Amino acid sequence: MRGDRPRRVLVVGQSVRPIALSAVRAGHAVFAADCYSDLDLVESVSRSVHLDWDPARPEALPRKARAVIEAAIDAGSIDCLVLGPGAEGMKVDGVRVLNNPPEKFAEASDKLRLARWLEEEGFAAVPTWRVGDAPTADFPLMVKPRRGAGGGENRLVYAEEELALLEGDLIVQEFVRGTPASVSVIADGERAVAISANEQLIGTEWLGGAGYRYCGNITPLALPPDASAEMMRIAEEIASRLQLVGSNGVDFILAASGPLVLEVNPRFQGSLDAVEISTGLNLFQAHLLSFDGLLPKRPQPRRSGGRGVLYAEDGLKIDGDLRAVNRWIADVPSPGSSLKRGDPVTSILSSAADRDGALALLRRRSSSIRRALRGL
Repeated sequence: MRGDRPRRVLVVGQSVRPIALSAVRAGHAVFAADCYSDLDLVESVSRSVHLDWDPARPEALPRKARAVIEAAIDAGSIDCLVLGPGAEGMKVDGVRVLNNPPEKFAEASDKLRLARWLEEEGFAAVPTWRVGDAPTADFPLMVKPRRGAGGGENRLVYAEEELALLEGDLIVQEFVRGTPASVSVIADGERAVAISANEQLIGTEWLGGAGYRYCGNITPLALPPDASAEMMRIAEEIASRLQLVGSNGVDFILAASGPLVLEVNPRFQGSLDAVEISTGLNLFQAHLLSFDGLLPKRPQPRRSGGRGVLYAEDGLKIDGDLRAVNRWIADVPSPGSSLKRGDPVTSILSSAADRDGALALLRRRSSSIRRALRGL
């Protein structure tokens, strides 16, 4: 299969709008199945399927996804498959799967295993332990799930008594003060090209975020060129040594001592919109071509791109099309959608000459949408 020809692509996962619409912009016929069925997704793809999903039972999502995937394979209606959030670890036969192999995804997504590997390979990384092995003299400590993304369950603990109460498959990391950042990488299993360094918006209050929850990105990261280049070099080396394929991300904390690796995301990242706005590179097409051993040249940022995830302040029902309030949004909820406090409402996008301009636009647009939501 040659990636430079239009293909019939199925994208399946919890929320697939960024991946699916990137594929549409690259000229492919896209079929999508996710749990939100946002207006902009449904309007843009050739066909969409809604996956009924209970967030309290995440193990049910792969079962729902498999039914859609097998029906598409049996019908001969797709050339390739992309597994999105919540489905990336699935093993699927009978179609070309444009993801890291399940065993590779599991290895790179395991934060404890990754921390051991980073240490063995000599990368500067945030110290990570099992809960029972954490040094108790260095509070506060960061506690997070051993697997998973989004930061919603990350929290600080300040005493041994709190550690003793922890349950579940958790890890403990040294709490390092600094700027959260990421590097977006395209890899082919042997080589890797860093596409951009990105600022992460974490726990951003005006977006409804709290604690260490992911709230979006600004691309490029506002750093001196030498500092960004060092992060990109590290991310390329990690992706190459891990033999990752396609679009991957490496998260960092920019500490006073320099960049420290935090974790690896062996999948498409939430920064996709901001990266495409900033660089003009179509990330889906770059991802697709990487499976044929073709890697892009590193693009130069043309603009500052922003994406902010707006979370619900309280329970609400969407009564209209939010694009009537502001056209610079994505993940547009369908009228009639009911949201609980803390649920993602929509994504806000921005494009500006610099970082401060992109951030200011996100803030201004979030305020206008908040006002409209309060009037519902």
